[in-house]
Amino acid sequence: MSGARRARRKAGWLQKNTAALASLALTIPLAGWWTTRSDYKSWYDSEPRDAITVADGGTEYLGATWFAASVEKDPQQLKSSFSKPKALPPDTTRIRVYYRQQVADVASLEGLGGCRLHLRAPDGRVWDQLTVGGEAFEDRPNGCTGGYDEKPSSFRGANAEHYLKPQAGKPYETVAIFVVPTSVADSVQPTITWATKVPEYLAFPR
Repeated sequence: MSGARRARRKAGWLQKNTAALASLALTIPLAGWWTTRSDYKSWYDSEPRDAITVADGGTEYLGATWFAASVEKDPQQLKSSFSKPKALPPDTTRIRVYYRQQVADVASLEGLGGCRLHLRAPDGRVWDQLTVGGEAFEDRPNGCTGGYDEKPSSFRGANAEHYLKPQAGKPYETVAIFVVPTSVADSVQPTITWATKVPEYLAFPR
């Protein structure tokens, strides 16, 4: 095939497919933009950013009244604990947080399940509650729904009352253990999130 003939065939092919090529040139960047936008929106919608700040006298949220949290640095290991905690990484600090709340109706406890406990630094960094390794420092139940014992258990000693099932109108406490960089140990703020309530989150001032 001569060069002139090949050129004519190429020109004819381009003429026939100009619209398709133009559409393709537009579709690829648009698809990339839409995917990026969708990924960003998914991340943005799942990012806790709207703080519900707990007031000194208590704040109503999700059917419960939340009170100020108590924060302890370098807490002592429980005397009743037989486990030996591992040494902390360099330049880190253990934090123990006590949360205090109450419900007017015990049926509201169901809506508090699934909470996630965090510490949040002023720069936005977040640390989750330890799920393993904090047992030697826990003298209250974990989570947000309180205890589960029907009556005081002797093996819990002086902390037995904290593991009783919550009663309507009576405050109860839970605990969480964290390990954070020592540089932020004095400034981290306890927070609680629920997947169903994001972007809202409960914030407890120090």
